[in-house]
Amino acid sequence: MAQAYTRMINKMKVNIWVAVIVLLIGLWDLYTAYNRYQKKKMTKKDVKDNLVKGTIGALTTLPSSGKAGVISFTILGVVFTITGIILFFMI
Repeated sequence: MAQAYTRMINKMKVNIWVAVIVLLIGLWDLYTAYNRYQKKKMTKKDVKDNLVKGTIGALTTLPSSGKAGVISFTILGVVFTITGIILFFMI
């Protein structure tokens, strides 16, 4: 059974444009995640300005949806980038 899957995978050919597009989408997702992380990152000035709530209060004021967006774009970027690299080897 495993030999049948190996033969099937060896017969599969991938167009180079598919590999390029998947790789570019992965890199774009990583770029977007990095930019979202930079926008949401807390600076020392933000913590000092919010002395009433303190450091923990200032850090918890970040919206959780922003954190989820960064995490989701990072996961998708890694998956698409690795898939694009694997597709290049299948050409």
